[in-house]
Parts: sequence; C-alpha cells; structure tokens
Amino acid sequence: MSLSLSLSLRQAPPGRISLFGITPDQLAGRTIAEIEKLPLAWGRETPALGEFFKASGSADGRLIFEGCDQRFCDLGGGMSTGECEVQGDAGDFLGRDMRGGRLVVHGSAGRFAASGLSGGELHIDGNAGDRLGAALPWLPGGMRGGRVVVAGSVGERCGDKMRRGEIFVGGNAGAFCATRMVAGSIIVAGRLGSHAGYGMRRGTLLLLGETWTPPVTFAETAMASDTYLQLVWRDWLARFDAGSPFAAFARQAKDGGMRARRWMGDIGSDGRGEVFGLAW
Repeated sequence: MSLSLSLSLRQAPPGRISLFGITPDQLAGRTIAEIEKLPLAWGRETPALGEFFKASGSADGRLIFEGCDQRFCDLGGGMSTGECEVQGDAGDFLGRDMRGGRLVVHGSAGRFAASGLSGGELHIDGNAGDRLGAALPWLPGGMRGGRVVVAGSVGERCGDKMRRGEIFVGGNAGAFCATRMVAGSIIVAGRLGSHAGYGMRRGTLLLLGETWTPPVTFAETAMASDTYLQLVWRDWLARFDAGSPFAAFARQAKDGGMRARRWMGDIGSDGRGEVFGLAW
C-alpha cells in the first residue's frame, strides 16, 4: 500500500512560481529534508521548495498539495506515474507535458491546462481557463493523448491544435472550441461558444443537447449507423460515476428517443473533422 506525501503551504509566493517536476515519480525515495531543499523556478531566482511548503509523510507514489492557489503554475508538469491531488486552485500550465498517472484538482485551473499532455488522467472539479489542451504558441501541436475531465466550464480555444486524447467539459465551452484540431475527441455537455471547429482537420466534437448552427464550411451528412454512439455510451457508463452528466446522458441515450445530426468539416481547411449534435 502506497503512502502519501503532503506539501502544506507555509507562505504564499511573492508572485507566480513554477512547480514543474514536483511530482510523485520525481520525489519517490527522497527524504523530507531532500524534498524541502529542491529548487523552484521564480524568474532568475531558485528558492527552495521548503520556503513555501512544509513536507510530511512518505514519498511513495501519492502526493497531496494543501493550500495552493493560481500563483502556483505547472502543477503536475511532467508527471509519468503516481497520483497527485491539489486541494485548492491551480495556476497556468496545469499538467503540462504530463505522460501518465492521475492528477486531481479540487478547484479551478488557469490557462493552457493539459498542454502537451500525452497520457494519464487530469480531473478538474471547477473551471479551466483559456486554451485547455491547446498548443503553446511556439509549438505545432497541443494535447497528444490521455483524458481530461472538467466538471465546470472552460474558456476559449479549448483543444486548439489538439492531436489525440479526450476532453470532457461538464459545463460550457468558450469561443473557438476545437479550432485547428488534428485528432482526438472533445465532448461538451453545456453551451458552445462561437466559431467552433474553425480550421478543423480531423477529430470529433460531441455536443450533448446543444443546438449548433454550423458555418457554411461544414456539410451535414447522413447518420448511416449508430454503432459508434452505442460504443461511446458503453464506455461512458463504464468509466464515469453514476452522478456524472456524461453517465446520465449515456443512460438516457441508451433508452432511445435521441436525435443525432452529424456534420463534416472544416471544408475550408480540407478538413475531415466531425461534429455530432445530440438532442432529444
């Protein structure tokens, strides 16, 4: 049975500070003294982790941050194994370049969460800022795998240049959702902002109950078979808790009565992406 390492906030940082690499796999086997001496990145300075956090417990696979806020960036950045729990909010770049493991935030997150994520699971109990799963400005691609579940709403450009993986949004999504998307799936349970799917090349956008007015660069196609959707409902029922909006939608969909429409695009970008509008 793995034990937990707790990092409890001693004092708030003077500004935004990076916690990239402070993850269960990187801390495994280290002593408390060694952990508190680890350097952090704050501008040109490298203050010790112990200046801001008091470490306790054992570094054996599970890490808990207590008292975080949006000044702490890169939480879970680079993680490959283990479990990480954040009690509070997280700053920008949450789960950046994460390769595996499970990261749970009991709060909201800033911009560029899950950028470069290629494996593992990221769960956010609150909202996420702009560019969830999107590419950083200097990189050609965003999220490359794994799964992200946001219980609340997300900002603009969710999944911009996304290449693989799944993003579940329990609330609303801002403008330009799934823009320039290459592959992967984005599921939105709430309302959708304007200009969704702009420049979409491949991938799937599922809208649960949202009435979508597609741009002229998307063409409606016939729903030849519901086999794909039946597999989706089965997967959601197996993966999500009964109280999740995705499990609830899957249960209702399996009972019948759902109307499904499908569009392909963005034809203006020679795209073969697909958008499903699912309503009752």
